[in-house]
Amino acid sequence: MLLAALQQVDKYYGDQDVLMGATLELYTSSQLALIGRNGAGKSTILRLLMQQEQPDGGQVYVREGVQIAMLEQDPVMSQDVTIEAVSDQAFTELDALEQRLAELEQAGLDKPDIFETWERIHDIFERRGGYARRARRDAVLHALGFQGREHDLASQLSGGEKTRLGLAKLLMAQPDVLLLDEPTNHLDMAMRTWLEGYLGRYPGSVVIVSHDRSFLDGAVKTTAEIANATLRTFEGIPSAYREHRAAQLEIEAATRANQHKERERLAASAAQMKQWAGQNAKLHRRAKSMERKLERYETTMLADAESELGRPRFVFPCGSSGDIILQATHLAKRFSTKTLFEDVHLTVRAGERIAIVGPNGAGKTSFLRVLLGDQVSDNPQTHLRYGARVQIGYYDQALSGVNPDATLIEELIRMVGDSDAHNLLGRFLFPYDAQFKAIRDLSGGERARLALLKLTLGEYNVLVLDEPTNHLDVEMIEALEHALAVYEGTLILVSHDRKFIQTTTDLIWEIDGGKFQAYEGGWSYYQQKRASRRSENEHTAKASDGKLGASKPKQAAHKSPSKWQLERTLETLEQQISELEDRLEHVTTQLANPQTVDTSSIAELGHDHAQLEADLLTAMTAWDEATDQLAAKQAG
Repeated sequence: MLLAALQQVDKYYGDQDVLMGATLELYTSSQLALIGRNGAGKSTILRLLMQQEQPDGGQVYVREGVQIAMLEQDPVMSQDVTIEAVSDQAFTELDALEQRLAELEQAGLDKPDIFETWERIHDIFERRGGYARRARRDAVLHALGFQGREHDLASQLSGGEKTRLGLAKLLMAQPDVLLLDEPTNHLDMAMRTWLEGYLGRYPGSVVIVSHDRSFLDGAVKTTAEIANATLRTFEGIPSAYREHRAAQLEIEAATRANQHKERERLAASAAQMKQWAGQNAKLHRRAKSMERKLERYETTMLADAESELGRPRFVFPCGSSGDIILQATHLAKRFSTKTLFEDVHLTVRAGERIAIVGPNGAGKTSFLRVLLGDQVSDNPQTHLRYGARVQIGYYDQALSGVNPDATLIEELIRMVGDSDAHNLLGRFLFPYDAQFKAIRDLSGGERARLALLKLTLGEYNVLVLDEPTNHLDVEMIEALEHALAVYEGTLILVSHDRKFIQTTTDLIWEIDGGKFQAYEGGWSYYQQKRASRRSENEHTAKASDGKLGASKPKQAAHKSPSKWQLERTLETLEQQISELEDRLEHVTTQLANPQTVDTSSIAELGHDHAQLEADLLTAMTAWDEATDQLAAKQAG
């Protein structure tokens, strides 16, 4: 069912064309990634779909009764409202619909006009998951880190937590069309993985704007790119689209080159014939015929390639250092009664590329600051020693030491001189006009690019990057990956971007639950070890509950399941999911045709529907975990 669409939409701001003839259709169960460079027009498309802006040409269509909602990055929370109350607010519309259904049922569904109204409202209620809303609330609060905090005041949450609670509220409400602009901001890896799977099964339509490539590939089925005011749609995930588009551009470039050669040949032949013609009428006609052939050929030629900003390219110059970069003993940090990490001993050697990972609030940034000496360790025995000739470059998006009232070009002239300032800003995708923008007025993406630019100006042999991909578009992230690939120094970074970590690092430090653990391998190795550890913990927990049986050998509690066991588990879960889906479809059919059941049974069917959806969610979560474990086994 078509829920919403842009139909040949034009949109411009002043003399800037943002959209020209854009068409986009959103159907039930559409999962679409909206990609493009910062400033290309992605947010404009979202605002048009929300009808917050009107098109300058074409039409925005929204089906009658369809609810569209968009994620707010800075939601406003009342002073006295709790997380539980915010959760209840998510169901205001669904509660009202349920009350209206009950009133109609009381009035009697045997009357055609009442039944018709009931059926229309019930369709909306069911489509938006009204029967399963309480189970959905519990699942979302647990997954996004709010379980057990229901009585906390929302106004006392951090900015990131408020954004995350806004996302939770939106998911609980389950609108027909869900518009998510950077939904992974403030989500740790576990939350991103859960959200990726949840959106992949979303019953309505989802439009996602994100620079997290792994997340997009896992959450969507369709890709739409906005570039040069043109919107292109591709049936496939963003990584497949980018490969397809690159191949398409290569083919077009080769075709265009051949066409230009052929045009030159035809033009030269026509000119030669005209020169030979002299007073010969027959040759004149032949020359005219050749000119018309040239004109016809020109109409079949591909248009000139669209002009785009060049791909950013930069490097991080690197000075030499000793073999030992840093040695630390007895590192510890606590906040109130919470231990972030304690008694950590480590050595960092030249050339190592380390990612610090862990859930939100685990202490990753605090750990980084203790290593840098910006925070004091809580253990008096702590000893930090840096190696010879160590020069640390820190990714500072706060832009410390930069005059916020200066323009970009003024600040760059101060840093590098007049002759290189414009070219350097251009290399980091600051167009000429933007170079006269005050630094205090820069967007998040512009501030991130300026912070990277600053890092290229020193010969640092150690780079420390805290969430460097936040606010960067895909092209700049890939440019950063390329720069780090050829960087010869030592790298320490904090990130939740799985693909970025996998591409740039080969050692993992995990901080979780007050513990520090180093993994002598990259992202795939870490995932494999993590899956094995989770499996061992599950077996240990079952053993402690007496569920493994006294006859089992003790080591069985510590042995991770084999590939064969995981494959059998997946088969069982798939069978269970299939059965639950069949039962859910049967109950759904009954609810959609209430004339076939007793009115008194409708409430009971609604309860069955909610329980079946909750059971299905549990089974699918278990299937996801088993799939991850099997993938880790196969990778090993």
